[in-house]
Amino acid sequence: MTRVEQVGPEKIKSMLTKMDEVGLDEMMGMMDKWDIPALIKLGKELDPKALEVYKIMINRLIETRNTADATVWKVPVEDGLSIEDVELSMKSVANEHNIKNVGELPLSEQVQLMTGEEQRFLKIFMFCNPLTAMKMVEHSDAYSAYLPCRIALIKDKEDKLWLYALDMDMMIWGG
Repeated sequence: MTRVEQVGPEKIKSMLTKMDEVGLDEMMGMMDKWDIPALIKLGKELDPKALEVYKIMINRLIETRNTADATVWKVPVEDGLSIEDVELSMKSVANEHNIKNVGELPLSEQVQLMTGEEQRFLKIFMFCNPLTAMKMVEHSDAYSAYLPCRIALIKDKEDKLWLYALDMDMMIWGG
């Protein structure tokens, strides 16, 4: 029995939902390198929401061809809100939920001071609930690399404000 036969037609169909973008030969070539039985076993052991989370991530990766785009949440800031409005809102909501503002990195401001050249706005906000952070690390020391939680406020090249953050669904449901 081939690996393709072991997986079954429904699983193959779901894996190939974007085959027109990737190419059937390329996808089948990648599948040949995978340990399909181990993937099936892993899928049964993960949280029931994990496979949907990974499907979304893989589809984003196929669409954007960029791992950073595939692993973040990107939310537009409502038109008419200023940078100061957004900063105040984030700090207020964090405070309401007992999440500490543990730092801010005004990167565009720093680069402007270093180069003398005006920069588009980019500021990284770092938030952390110490109790949640310790639960994450108790699960796996590797989660320490994700701490503190970061939210980037950035003005894109079209002068639109956006918020970016790590897609926490992968951390919560991914495994």
